[in-house]
Amino acid sequence: MSRGPSLVSVKLLAAHNTSLVAVQAAPRSRSTAGYKSLPYQYPKHHDDYQKQGKQDQNQGRHTAAYIRGQKDELMQSVRGPQPDSALDSFYKDMAALCSRPESCIDHMHLNAIIGATAKAWRTSWAQSAGQKQKQAHHQMHAFLTEMFQRLQPLLPDVEARQAANILWSSAQLGLNPDALVPGMTDSWARQFMVDMDVATGQGFANVLVACAKLQLSPCQGQLFKAILNRLAIADLSNFEPQHVSNTLHSLATIPAAAPSVEVLDALCQRFDILLKRHQTAEFPNAQSIANTMWALSKLKYAPSDELAMSMVGRMVALCGLPGHHPTPQEISNCLLACAELRLLVNQAITDSLASFLLSSNGWQATPQAYANTAWSLAVTGHLRSAQFTSLLDQMLALSGTPGDMSTTPFLTTIELGQLYQALDWLQPAPTSPAQQQAAWSSLEGKLQRLGPRPAPPKPPVHGNRKLCAALDQLQLPFKATVFTQSYWLDAVLQPQDNKSQPVMLRLFSPDYITNIPGRAFIL
Repeated sequence: MSRGPSLVSVKLLAAHNTSLVAVQAAPRSRSTAGYKSLPYQYPKHHDDYQKQGKQDQNQGRHTAAYIRGQKDELMQSVRGPQPDSALDSFYKDMAALCSRPESCIDHMHLNAIIGATAKAWRTSWAQSAGQKQKQAHHQMHAFLTEMFQRLQPLLPDVEARQAANILWSSAQLGLNPDALVPGMTDSWARQFMVDMDVATGQGFANVLVACAKLQLSPCQGQLFKAILNRLAIADLSNFEPQHVSNTLHSLATIPAAAPSVEVLDALCQRFDILLKRHQTAEFPNAQSIANTMWALSKLKYAPSDELAMSMVGRMVALCGLPGHHPTPQEISNCLLACAELRLLVNQAITDSLASFLLSSNGWQATPQAYANTAWSLAVTGHLRSAQFTSLLDQMLALSGTPGDMSTTPFLTTIELGQLYQALDWLQPAPTSPAQQQAAWSSLEGKLQRLGPRPAPPKPPVHGNRKLCAALDQLQLPFKATVFTQSYWLDAVLQPQDNKSQPVMLRLFSPDYITNIPGRAFIL
């Protein structure tokens, strides 16, 4: 006959059953609230921490999938008739999601929520107007303040990529993070610097674009110093064309950045490799090339002749490739860089670019693009009377009110100055045939319909005291600092007889291209 369980066995069994009851007593799953919720489950509590960690990971993946689904729905809704309502629903849903402990919200989820807000906001802003925009601004600020506050205790986990993305999203929203949570901008900058060794080209570009757009100088300029030191020695093989152009463009618009020649050398070498590697229909596209050339001109850095010819040559090739045509602004930026950096481009290239800009290609040029083009062609010595005539005709048609200067000026003073300088470059010699004189007078008449010749600008600040002292010592009669047509002259030598022509003297600007000593930067 078998015996019953011993007293010790009964106690052990009772203890085991109690443990089982404790496990079974865990709460059951339930769904979250929201305008299109995905099912969520509360994590069950076990003594096995490894199993709990796996459940948290699974829950985190469910949360990430839910955020992606809500983002996709939001992007469709903000294109509808009530974008503000769609954003408000998204804010409420995401705030509720973050408040539930079972959601396992981490820094990556919050990064995705902030990124979705930035992307949807840009779309919805075009749909809203007036009072609704003010209310939408207030709601967006309140929501992002909550998200940033939730991110604060998670800062040590934020990697360079997430820090760069949050700064970029803030820039897209036109919002300095410090305006919502003091100290947040420096916090993101420090996280980026800590993890900068693994940052990608996209990360560097995003951080610099954000600083340029918001005119930030995080950590008292230490962020720029760290980035530039890194770029000078880093392997830039993960930089794509847009990363290079965005980085250069941002460096050109951040006064505190001041990149060294070594940094610009490295970025240009990478862009040169990308130009040689890709086919014409691939990147770098016209925008990347135009932005790169514009940035180099503002940074007063002349690329190598080989790289310069590759960039303008690719731009010409894109003019003949449907679907990849450059815009008039991109063409004018390219020509402006050629003029300001005194790049050795031949007339066939500048003619091709100017002809495409002046042709009917579906893009409408701006007054600035026309003025930059005319001035650039004149400075490079490639401006033709026929080109200038076509350009003025198009500008007159675009202005809509030729000869009527009572309305808001069609051209700025700078743009008019550029056009009159181009006109002066075309002026024929006094001994030229009457037909050429009449043609030039006709051009002058067209330009005057767009606006009068601007008043003389302020005299140049570089000074000409040494030149004037030398002329005094030589006992030569002269006039100092003379304005003639569109130019300031440092001195004009007066003829000692009544037959000779005056000699005009103009010094080069002391503002030189940084990487080529002796080459003056044309202002």
